[in-house]
Amino acid sequence: MCNIWTSRSFWSFIAALFIVAFGLNWVWEMIQMRAYVEMAEHSWRETAFRCAEATLGDVALTFSICGVGALAAGQLQWPMKDTWNVYGTAALLGGILGAAIEWRALAIGRWSYNDQMPVVPLLRVGLWPLLQLGLLVPTAFWIAVRFTVNRKQNKAS
Repeated sequence: MCNIWTSRSFWSFIAALFIVAFGLNWVWEMIQMRAYVEMAEHSWRETAFRCAEATLGDVALTFSICGVGALAAGQLQWPMKDTWNVYGTAALLGGILGAAIEWRALAIGRWSYNDQMPVVPLLRVGLWPLLQLGLLVPTAFWIAVRFTVNRKQNKAS
């Protein structure tokens, strides 16, 4: 058994996860930006940098979910497993984190929604940011696995 820290597939997965998570979240941030009062009137160019900053936070959250799942499973390569429970756990943790971030940001007045943001009544948070981490974290895991782990297995056969 090889050491995970020297495993090429582990580091390939980490690099792919960063790139995929950044790409998916940046596009999502750019699309949903018009639903925030503070950004609705800004041009695409003006929002691109702010969205990139927010996206780095989304990537950090993706890796945090990766770490929490790995710790809970007791396996560093947990996010590399192509199983429904990894994706389900990532979606659940992403949704919880998304809701927590929105509650906090709304409570301290960091941002606010305009009429383009559907609000989930029971949670009182925007639907788009709630779905963002709940959908994109497992999707990023899935795509990163396809680019690295499954690709390596296909080459070996």
